[in-house]
Amino acid sequence: MTSSWLATTLDQEQIERKTLISSRTMDVTTMPRRNGRDVADELGGRLLVRYLAASQLTSFLGGSTSRGHWVTPTAISSHDVVDWLALFAPTQPREHALLLDPSEVPWICGPSWIRLGSGIEYYLPDGFPRSAILDVGHVRVR
Repeated sequence: MTSSWLATTLDQEQIERKTLISSRTMDVTTMPRRNGRDVADELGGRLLVRYLAASQLTSFLGGSTSRGHWVTPTAISSHDVVDWLALFAPTQPREHALLLDPSEVPWICGPSWIRLGSGIEYYLPDGFPRSAILDVGHVRVR
């Protein structure tokens, strides 16, 4: 058993008290848009994590209006994060994390299981405002 597996299993139990986690084959365009406050309630006050490569460390400090932000509620070790979340650019380590308050994000899609990965993901279709950022930092956990 790994810590990533345990953390994901505990997240699954927390989330499924309020909603079902969609299948790995769910297309992002068919996921319902949900209010960030509803997702925050579903997560019981937990945060969303956007794992970052070193080159992205200062890219989103003012928030982001771009599409394509995939986040997870799960704390995953830097050793496992690329494989566990099936991240693009797998040769780039993700040793930094942007911590986001879901209640500050207007629209969130998900949750769903990650295709070709093992984690749970949410999608931020319109990005996230600066007010959603609680912290950004180094998360080198082994």
